[in-house]
Amino acid sequence: MLIRFKIDNITCEACVKLSKSVLGKLPGVKKIEIDKNGLTALESDRAIDLVEIKAALEKVDKKLTLIK
Repeated sequence: MLIRFKIDNITCEACVKLSKSVLGKLPGVKKIEIDKNGLTALESDRAIDLVEIKAALEKVDKKLTLIK
C-alpha cells in the first residue's frame, strides 16, 4: 500500500531523518521517501490509518497535510 502526504515544517535534513525515524517504527512500513519540501511517499505491507501517521509525526512536532 502506498500513501502520499506532505509533512509540514521540513526545514533541513535532520527534520527528514527524524520524520523517517518515527514513521519507520509504524508496523508494516517498508519504505519511506521524503523530499526537501516534505512531500512523502510511505510504502507499507498493510493499511495504516492516517491517525497513526499523524500521531507519530506529532511526537516530533511535525504535522501532515493530505495531497490530492
